[in-house]
Amino acid sequence: MTTVLGRYVIAQVLIGTLFALLLLVTLDGVFALIGELGDIGRGQYGLWEAVVYVLLTLPRRVYELVPTAALLGSLLWLGNLASNSELTAMRAAGVTRVRLVSWVMQGGLVVVVGMVGLGELLAPEAEARAQHLKAFAFDERMTVGRIGLWARDGNRIVHADAVLPGDRLAGVRVIELGPTGGVRSITKVDRAEFEGDRWRLLEVARSRVSPFGVIPERQSEEISDRLLAPEYFGVLVVEPRQMAAGDLARYIRYLQENHLESAAYEVAFWQRVILPASTWVMLLLAIPFLFGHQREGGAGRRLFIGLVLGVGFVIVMRTMTHMGLVYDLPPWVAASAPLWLFLLIALVALARVRG
Repeated sequence: MTTVLGRYVIAQVLIGTLFALLLLVTLDGVFALIGELGDIGRGQYGLWEAVVYVLLTLPRRVYELVPTAALLGSLLWLGNLASNSELTAMRAAGVTRVRLVSWVMQGGLVVVVGMVGLGELLAPEAEARAQHLKAFAFDERMTVGRIGLWARDGNRIVHADAVLPGDRLAGVRVIELGPTGGVRSITKVDRAEFEGDRWRLLEVARSRVSPFGVIPERQSEEISDRLLAPEYFGVLVVEPRQMAAGDLARYIRYLQENHLESAAYEVAFWQRVILPASTWVMLLLAIPFLFGHQREGGAGRRLFIGLVLGVGFVIVMRTMTHMGLVYDLPPWVAASAPLWLFLLIALVALARVRG
């Protein structure tokens, strides 16, 4: 059963994390809005649409920033307890360091539960709405789902199961309509790749509707001038980190079944699984700075330390992601390596404090 002191420490963890999260998300949102200014004026995409777009991406940004916010918030709020000798008073009252650590980790559990709920339930849906809003503002004939897309180009309706990086589409269906609105042909394409100024269609199966019935046609490859404007790919491609774990798992299965490259999505899936645990590691990393001579530093010093460690974690995570793809490392290794590295640093720092 958690004591009054325990609830007090847990509350400090939560308050500190929320405060740091508010600060980080505000900064991230402002920079994101600045980044959207270059797209203002394309189609119906104006300043208001850019603001709404960024607001819809905030749940995903919150999810990604929680580990760093937990580290910063704990260093600042729990650091104040150390600076005010409140932790010393707790120790004098018989509270062991192990119990203090357990209270901090309990606060982390609350943060992780909220983080998972936000990242897996709210963020993917909000991200899909953001992508749809931007695509529709660019061109009212397009609509984007959580993974695939629908687009209309004159008398043709285009659907793709997946929009892949590198100007590629997978699972394409093209419905061509006649003058009266009836179906003239249905074309299924396994993969489509934009090369130069044309589309290269692979494994094409077309069914033409004629007065004499349906005429099937098959080609292993076909070149087409019309399919989808490549300038829309920046808004149509759903980045792996924007997808929920469940969506990633289904998407990976789809890519593998169709013999498409899935490494980037596998790394993103494992990062999605591991990121909540990173919050606990960040909290554990903050604890050594609350004891011993480290507590004598002011809030500015603790903020600097938190920023260095938080940014360092993000840099290591992104570096390992690229290394994993370049050197073909197992996805779980590339995703979990930063976690184990910072866990080792935290355990060594805790051991030195205990010593």
